[in-house]
Amino acid sequence: MKIALVGGTGDIGTGFAVRFMPSHEVIIGSRKADKAQECVRDIMQLPRADGNVWGTDNASAVAAAEVVILCVPPEHLRSVTYDLSSSFDKQLVISPVVPLGYDGKLFRFDPPPEGSSAQQAQSLLPPQIKVVSAFHTVPAASLQAQDRELRGDVLICGDDAGAVEVVRGLTLEIKSLRPLFAGPLAASSLVESLTPMLLNVARRNKIKDAGVSIISERPPALK
Repeated sequence: MKIALVGGTGDIGTGFAVRFMPSHEVIIGSRKADKAQECVRDIMQLPRADGNVWGTDNASAVAAAEVVILCVPPEHLRSVTYDLSSSFDKQLVISPVVPLGYDGKLFRFDPPPEGSSAQQAQSLLPPQIKVVSAFHTVPAASLQAQDRELRGDVLICGDDAGAVEVVRGLTLEIKSLRPLFAGPLAASSLVESLTPMLLNVARRNKIKDAGVSIISERPPALK
């Protein structure tokens, strides 16, 4: 599978590249191709880095991909969706974008008028593009740590069952992450809002790389 990490030169993009490049062709995208190529060189210098990864500009990355992961802050969402709309055709788009604000004391959920970043992305993309939201509560630092076994759950929202299943499969490729379906794309606001909550809890309780794990308090039934 060809996976484009649009705006993927930051920590979250590097994390996805590290996890997916052993099994997929990963394309790092950036506004400038040379910056993406520099990021690829840095990734390949990581210990035990191995796989197929290359860098180019965002438009070319989208056009070459089957799956596009939006690795950008919310204020850049328009530039990698609507502004690149001619590069999109039939790609599946994954949005881990979280619209949040910080006032110096508290992280807050700050959604766009559409209700969530995932819904905003859908409104900016061509109508045939399927959008799935996922990976909001997986810390970038944990993704980048190649030997780290992640223990959290990935909450997935989407309207197309086939697209959700693809994202579920990608999640299962990351050791010990568990994909859980959280509802249609309209439920993305509920999942996106977990990230500022996690940041606030982690900061006040000195927890590093906080994630989410859904548990059942009911003991398993006896057979």
